[in-house]
Amino acid sequence: MPEQTADTTVRQPVQVSPIGYVMTDYARPEEAPAQATENYREIGRVVVYDEYAEGLAGLERWSHIWLVTWLHAQEDDQATSMKCLPRGGTRGGPHRGVFSTRSPNRPSRLGMSLVRLVSVDGNVVHFHGVDLVNGTPVLDIKPWVRGTDIPPDLAF
Repeated sequence: MPEQTADTTVRQPVQVSPIGYVMTDYARPEEAPAQATENYREIGRVVVYDEYAEGLAGLERWSHIWLVTWLHAQEDDQATSMKCLPRGGTRGGPHRGVFSTRSPNRPSRLGMSLVRLVSVDGNVVHFHGVDLVNGTPVLDIKPWVRGTDIPPDLAF
């Protein structure tokens, strides 16, 4: 294992720009389902900005895709705590470190949604599995690949 060093350049802010945004019927995070896989019947859309639309070529060959998003609708005070009550937990129950949960309230505000691809129509990606609020910025779209996204020791 390499020696750990205190390289301060890795702590510099990272700047990313959205490639598009999500369109759904949810206005607030508390209205949206906790995970995309819990809401597989509902259809949502990603509108990709024109300058990135060419990057969608070939996407339709995949059954599922990852949406990497910026959880913009979280309140600032929700994104600072390093401990939280896991979803489904009871009030007063044990809190866990945020990195050991799927909580949307994270210091980085990055989100990942595994959704089922329905179609690509120009610069619009239609998908099943909505867990995001309307207007959520999309940072990236990546195909879900069975041989890559399932660890070998868990493969069927």
